[in-house]
Amino acid sequence: MDSSAIVIGGVACFGVAIVLIVVTAVVSARRERERVEALRVWAKRHGWQVVVRPQVDWGRRMPGRNRRGVSLALFGTVGGRPVSIADYSYTTSSTSTDANGTTHTTTTTHHHVAVVVRLRMPRPTVAVHKRGGGSKLWRSLFGDKATAIGYEAFDSAYRVNASDPSLVRAVIGGQLVAEHVAGWLPDWSVEGNELLTFFQGRLGAPDNIPGQVAPLLRVADLIETHATS
Repeated sequence: MDSSAIVIGGVACFGVAIVLIVVTAVVSARRERERVEALRVWAKRHGWQVVVRPQVDWGRRMPGRNRRGVSLALFGTVGGRPVSIADYSYTTSSTSTDANGTTHTTTTTHHHVAVVVRLRMPRPTVAVHKRGGGSKLWRSLFGDKATAIGYEAFDSAYRVNASDPSLVRAVIGGQLVAEHVAGWLPDWSVEGNELLTFFQGRLGAPDNIPGQVAPLLRVADLIETHATS
């Protein structure tokens, strides 16, 4: 094969690659428009509001701590409670060096869905998260922190963080502990009157929204019932 044929073949391959990139971008943009439009239609039907780039600071309480990471949010009311559900993302970069000493940087965007329920009254700052392997090892070596509840089935499976450990019991009652141990409730954090949880992914089928909000609504009910008991 002569050099001109090699050049022509290379140019052709490059052209195909460019076309594929453009087609992929166009298809992705169309799907994104369709996704957002479906959310807008659902929101209008149910009396909710869709806000692009809302002025919220939920990102600082989520993985990546990207304060500007909330790109789209839906605001509505369920059972008399103001609720929100939103797309959130943050980006990480990793660098590697190949055998030739060339440095390569890879960028990854991580997507989460944030769910926020507004409580009727502000509560002390408290967070409950399921323990990972590192947290379980730390507990086995150094014991419980002052925020522990004192119930082994809960304390061995969940860690509690609080700005003031003495106020943990004002937020977490026995029924909430029991339902966490049963695996019915998500991880959550509360600051003021905003109760928040999140999970990996992006907002998808709008009809899934009530089910995605429901577990955190249950947490809100349990917190407020305990506060008045």
